[in-house]
Amino acid sequence: MTFPMLFSRRSLALLVAACALAGSAVAVPFPPAPEPSLHQELSDARWPADIVIVADRYITSYPNGPAAALARADLEKARNTKRLLERSDIRLYRGDFLVRGAATSLVDDVRKAALADKEAAARMARLYRDGDGGVEANPSRYVGWLQYAAALGNASASYELAVFYRKSDQPALAAPYEARAEELGFKAPNALDNVRK
Repeated sequence: MTFPMLFSRRSLALLVAACALAGSAVAVPFPPAPEPSLHQELSDARWPADIVIVADRYITSYPNGPAAALARADLEKARNTKRLLERSDIRLYRGDFLVRGAATSLVDDVRKAALADKEAAARMARLYRDGDGGVEANPSRYVGWLQYAAALGNASASYELAVFYRKSDQPALAAPYEARAEELGFKAPNALDNVRK
């Protein structure tokens, strides 16, 4: 049997039309989430990659929505911090940004840090250093948050990380952070500068 014998012109036309209709039905996107819930989802996002995704969804769905300007600003900042967190010299991960059951000020600082607030990132580091604010002391998170704060341009965090590495007998790791602190204009106090060699 040949192709023309299997299908008449009419049945072939119906088949093509059915495929076209089925294809257009698949191409129709789902309706966006209601604006208030999408806005809330954006406000609740803490991990920079999540902020990028939700902010982009908000802008696409509600380009003139009440929070569109905020979503655009968050998107730009979160894109930058997402790139920072992809670096191998910053050891912070998604779980480090997801704090549960913590004080409101801590949750706010995580959000601010995700959006490039270098002071909030340094405060997070010190919370993990001291085990304060509802979190347990955690040296690896302390170092990760200091690395992040230093990358954001926090001079005192850069110096604090240099001191940490010097006290840990790791001068090769301390040197770039000490140089970064000086580059950012940090002047080491004389009383605390005895760690330098």
